[in-house]
Amino acid sequence: MLLSLALACAPTGLEVGGGPADRPPREDTDPADTDATDTDPTDTDPADTGSETGFEHVPDDTGTTDTGEKIEADDTRIFNLDAIHTVAITLPADGRRALAADPYTYVAADVSFDGASFPNVGVRIKGRLGSYRTLDQKAGFKVDFLEFGEATKLEGLEKINLNNMVQDCAKVHEYAAYGVSRMLDIPAPRVAYARVTVDGEDFGVYSLVEDYDDEFLQKNFSDPTGNLYDGDYYLWPNGSYTLVDFTDAGQPYFQLDEGADVALSDVSAITDALRAGGTFVDSLDTLVDRDQHAAFIAFSAWIGHYNSYTYYSNNYRVYFDPARGGKAVFLPWDPDWAFYSATAVTAFYGAISGKCYADPACNARIHTTLDTLDTTLPGSALESEIQAAITLLQPSLMEDPRMEDTMRAVRVCQADLFSWFDRRGGELDAAGL
Repeated sequence: MLLSLALACAPTGLEVGGGPADRPPREDTDPADTDATDTDPTDTDPADTGSETGFEHVPDDTGTTDTGEKIEADDTRIFNLDAIHTVAITLPADGRRALAADPYTYVAADVSFDGASFPNVGVRIKGRLGSYRTLDQKAGFKVDFLEFGEATKLEGLEKINLNNMVQDCAKVHEYAAYGVSRMLDIPAPRVAYARVTVDGEDFGVYSLVEDYDDEFLQKNFSDPTGNLYDGDYYLWPNGSYTLVDFTDAGQPYFQLDEGADVALSDVSAITDALRAGGTFVDSLDTLVDRDQHAAFIAFSAWIGHYNSYTYYSNNYRVYFDPARGGKAVFLPWDPDWAFYSATAVTAFYGAISGKCYADPACNARIHTTLDTLDTTLPGSALESEIQAAITLLQPSLMEDPRMEDTMRAVRVCQADLFSWFDRRGGELDAAGL
């Protein structure tokens, strides 16, 4: 999510909170002092089994219907553009009060997905600076099907993110950005769309985004047993924040999402190497996948994701891949503010990105990857998919009671996205990137 485009392009004067020893829980923030949100599900009848849609309770990876018929988990039925899903959230009696007091602690709610019932599911508000909205507004949600011990997944998925798209004026920026990422063989979440209700009240249209978890690692890496860290900024209760990076000040705030707790030894090895200086080859070649990071830089530059790791040490995940000898690979997150500013920035704030850009071999790979994007993206199948998403969304967006943009503004942003695909290569060439 956007912290500030001006800050993202020129990160100076950053307010930093207290030290790691006295820091609060990662998302223990006061929504009155900040601005946060993301996504969530829609309302349906908990008695409905969802037999018409084919969505069922799936314990682990397989399960049975209420009639005893065996079914296999198939999340491709979720992440497609065949239809807008319906997600209904029914909060407990004190649920709204609990989420107002502590938005980031799960409450046990009943969730219906396309008519299939999931009782006792964890639901909390998602989002922080920029996208936070309350339940009186277009709140975003995170849904954890296993939070309260139920052995029931949604087509094998443990969690889903329902993003409110308040920072995505085209409503398809996430879909487009993650599509570009996958074209470069950088694993990225899949995106679908959902119409959400909460206690029967229509909250409108959300992007439904795959979560980074062990399920994601199993689908995208040949060896999913490595450590996965969250690199999003750390938000303090007073509204200041600390950027997370491979620096002495930033590394204590990495959050382990999957894998073994090694007391950040894998992270600190990179921090130590950067502190020692030297070229990328001398200091980082055994710790970071250089070609992958160069592709990640090119991706961030091409989509204008100035609130990414490359440009602002934010909105990313890092996976230490055992199949690559434990080298770190970078994964994108929250590209809802991509495709806005066409400014081509060559000053990189991410410690590893700056080291890569200064290394001749790494720099050459960045430019090779940009050339590939310039020749493959305009007129690509991804453009057709984006148009299909726009066509799917338009009727529901026109009915969205909580959308903060006008339909005219949405259409302008959508048109500009297609223009971006045609002009971006020239902009980067003109800037010398």
